[in-house]
Amino acid sequence: MYQSSWETGGDGPMPEVPQFDEIQAAHDKDNNGKLDATEALAYGIKAGGFTAADLDHDGFIDSREWGFYRMLKQTRNALVAAKPGGRGDVSNSHVLWRYSKSLPNTSAPLHYAGALWIVKDGGVLTTLNPKTGEVIKQGRLTGALEQYWASPVAGDGKVYMISAAGKVVVLKGAGEWEILAMNELDDEVFATPAIVNGRIYLRTRNSLYCFAQL
Repeated sequence: MYQSSWETGGDGPMPEVPQFDEIQAAHDKDNNGKLDATEALAYGIKAGGFTAADLDHDGFIDSREWGFYRMLKQTRNALVAAKPGGRGDVSNSHVLWRYSKSLPNTSAPLHYAGALWIVKDGGVLTTLNPKTGEVIKQGRLTGALEQYWASPVAGDGKVYMISAAGKVVVLKGAGEWEILAMNELDDEVFATPAIVNGRIYLRTRNSLYCFAQL
């Protein structure tokens, strides 16, 4: 089982976030048991972070929401290979390897042709050995260096990657990949393509395409 996660600020060690009662004692000026945006800012949480932590969007962070915020700040960005099964916290017993460089911001990894494929914003493509996590090949997708929301898909010995700018990169389906073709759709793409019965269905912001060899 392979799982990739990415969050702003998760690239390195983070200071321990205090418990809510400590924060409340120091910053809850009106003693209502919650933090408003001004009180949170006094601790160091800016507008974007406050919006993310305010799960019910009521304009306050309560103790439950603070707990989720603490867990978020304790995360570390990584692609993890883990054995399925087990109960409780299996971080030490079931994790086979971790990879923490050039991770996808949004797209999911692809397991194909004996390799794990991940693409980072900026068109950085990495293939990894699924058993060890060692890098097979890494490079940039020339001509398609934008963000990547869509996940890579594969079929017929090829891997397809679509940037947010609508550039479709066709790659040789091998760990030592190479670019075979690059085509432009002239529209934004955020959805992962679907491959069904020899056809590729690809949705852009304004259109739905079906590609097939006739």
